[in-house]
Amino acid sequence: MFDTHHRRRPTIAVVLAALAVVLIVAVGTAVALWVTGDSDDTPAAGGTDAGFTIDPVGTDPIDVATVVMAGVFTWQPAVQDSTWDALHTQAGQLTGPMATAAAQAPSPAPKPISEWAAWARSGDTLTAVVRADGDTTVDGDTATVPVTIAQTVQHQSGQATPYTTYTSTVTLKDDAEGEWKVSDYRITSSSL
Repeated sequence: MFDTHHRRRPTIAVVLAALAVVLIVAVGTAVALWVTGDSDDTPAAGGTDAGFTIDPVGTDPIDVATVVMAGVFTWQPAVQDSTWDALHTQAGQLTGPMATAAAQAPSPAPKPISEWAAWARSGDTLTAVVRADGDTTVDGDTATVPVTIAQTVQHQSGQATPYTTYTSTVTLKDDAEGEWKVSDYRITSSSL
């Protein structure tokens, strides 16, 4: 004969332990809901920024220069015909010669970058990370921001390949509403 009496105690202990865990989770959930619940019956807004104004660029000339230049040098060859499309997307943050250049595609179109068609076929995206690189000069309504622009090819496989790094001087103008806008830039060096 087998003694089943000793097997029941571990089984009962496991069942009681499982019930204790379930009870602790249930009580913890109830307490969390009670503590975080609204005092009124109005449902909480779920994950929305509706009603809030978000300025993705900012008002500092350094912030504007880095965000706008990142947009100008981030390219999606699979959906954009040329680098001009990226410039055009930044039109609201541009003034002067840059705004003029972004307003209408150049005709004739400039010679495409040699890798553009291959990037488009592969679904690659070039992302640009821009950082201030030196002293910013502000003189009245004009600011000059030296930046470094680092482009990386983001492949569909998830891998990334460094493409090029530029140093540039970005000129901004303070418009009548007190907003800095990029008016021009000059590439001072390139790793190409």
